[in-house]
Amino acid sequence: MLQDKGKEVVLSTLGLITNREELEYTRSLIDLPFSIEINNIGVLNLISNNGDINRSGTLAPDRSGILPDRRLIAGPHLAVYNAPTAKFFSDLSIKRLVFMPELHKDAIESISSNIPSIEKKIIGFGNLPVAFSWRCYTVRALEMAKTNCAIVCKKHPEGMQLETMDGMPVFNINGTQLLSAQKACMIGQLDILEALGIEYLRIIPQERNTVDIINTFRKVIEGVITSQDAVEVLRGYAPEGLSNGWFHGQAGWEFIEKGNLEDSSGEYTQSYLQVYPK
Repeated sequence: MLQDKGKEVVLSTLGLITNREELEYTRSLIDLPFSIEINNIGVLNLISNNGDINRSGTLAPDRSGILPDRRLIAGPHLAVYNAPTAKFFSDLSIKRLVFMPELHKDAIESISSNIPSIEKKIIGFGNLPVAFSWRCYTVRALEMAKTNCAIVCKKHPEGMQLETMDGMPVFNINGTQLLSAQKACMIGQLDILEALGIEYLRIIPQERNTVDIINTFRKVIEGVITSQDAVEVLRGYAPEGLSNGWFHGQAGWEFIEKGNLEDSSGEYTQSYLQVYPK
């Protein structure tokens, strides 16, 4: 149905595969004829050269032939920090890269300029995934057993908020994942993202107002409203505040309403960023 409407269906694998049930679930996703977002590098070991599931757990000898009839996407949890890593995944037939949340724009610029052939996507709005755990944070906080949890996380659809001793919201506990309390927002950086070659934005679904958030981004893109007006609208959907500090080389919780490519010093990237040779 979605494909008939011109939509691309993308199935996302788990970021952390911890048991046989989750492994079989992952294999069932790969069996389906849709694009696959890979969020655990071990998933590549499940894929063989001819497009079948590789039950032996070994990588296909000819990496360039991995699922040639399927679009493979590198998710934000594959830790792609630089151009050589992006090139590695591009050589594995990865067609699109979803940048990890904490990536500085200098690193994004390096990847985009050195690997222009790969499609690029970034999280445009939502609580950022910070960490995963085999244990369920919510169950542990409520002193329950994970094996008999009754899916208690449903009672906390936005997660359980953690605050600093000063009362500042810092994290949201949501099942097995730890999220940022502030909602990332790139609405004021759309021109920068375009200059960096970003082609897609990810709006992380919210418990409420997701459609309104998407429409707000659309209005800015179409020039109906300014990004400044949009920020004020989106603040109403983010009581804990907006953030985009990592993108600008600042503390992750900080928010820069409007920036440009020359804003930051780039000190964050100098210690580790490798420039891929052209």
